[in-house]
Amino acid sequence: MYAQNCDFRPTNIHMKYWFFIMILLTVSKLAEAQEIDMVTNWNKASELAKNQNKKILIILTGSDWCTPCKKMDRRVINNSEFQGYVHENLIVYLVDITKEVLLDRDNPTNDNYELLNEKYQTDALPALILTDYEDNKIKLVEGKTYDLKNVMKQLRDS
Repeated sequence: MYAQNCDFRPTNIHMKYWFFIMILLTVSKLAEAQEIDMVTNWNKASELAKNQNKKILIILTGSDWCTPCKKMDRRVINNSEFQGYVHENLIVYLVDITKEVLLDRDNPTNDNYELLNEKYQTDALPALILTDYEDNKIKLVEGKTYDLKNVMKQLRDS
């Protein structure tokens, strides 16, 4: 009986209120994520790591063509837990073997990749390699590099 007399239709004020709440939630989520600074020059990465007393995470990827690399980017690299950990503890050195780099055999990134691939005995992309500032290998992240739990456990245990 009371329900028949109760007229609760959303008004413009209600809609504006909920819209405002949704915008605040979205902005707070965006502010929570910390973009990772990725260095593409080894000397700079090494210097930053030494000065900030951090380890270096080498990311070998093919960001625009490698399916597991794209998964890693979506599920790990863009995850706020990973970004927070990296921001506090690591310097990221990025070697991105894009389609353009692959097609240009004279591109120095190819040489960089080949050296790192041989030195750290990686045979697939993506690869995550943890080193000190002097380029001494600490850990090659094993298993699924697009699995956040796997990556975080190995980084924290190193």
